[in-house]
Amino acid sequence: MPDSTIRMRDAAASDADAIAALLAELGHAVPSTEIPSRVSAVLSDHGAALVAVDDADQPLGVISLSRHVVLHAPGPIAYITALVTASTARRRGVGQLLVEAAKTWAVEHGCVRLSVTSAERRADAHAFYPACGLPYTGRRFSMEIPRGS
Repeated sequence: MPDSTIRMRDAAASDADAIAALLAELGHAVPSTEIPSRVSAVLSDHGAALVAVDDADQPLGVISLSRHVVLHAPGPIAYITALVTASTARRRGVGQLLVEAAKTWAVEHGCVRLSVTSAERRADAHAFYPACGLPYTGRRFSMEIPRGS
């Protein structure tokens, strides 16, 4: 059962340091100075960036969502593009609340499916997502695209 003192809100520029620290825990080192523009880009692309906060409004977790129209489904698909709970806040239901917020967001945006990918090394996530109603359905294949110089 999630901790009742935790609530969800939209990510704000003032959360940049906390979000950068959370993303670092996930294995994505992002300078905190880039967070506000990245959040803005997600929002301008009709996505969402939400934080789970404690009663002092300190971020305990973050989730980023996107929505894609595809040929193979009767409606758009929502994707969890990042989800992380602070190591100090785990086992308090923060992740569950973030996934529930993603489900609500997906419904509100007319999506017919909610998907997430997880690296092979993330055994904890492989147990977590099915427990939240997101069963294993396949594999992800990807490559980095070199940025122009």
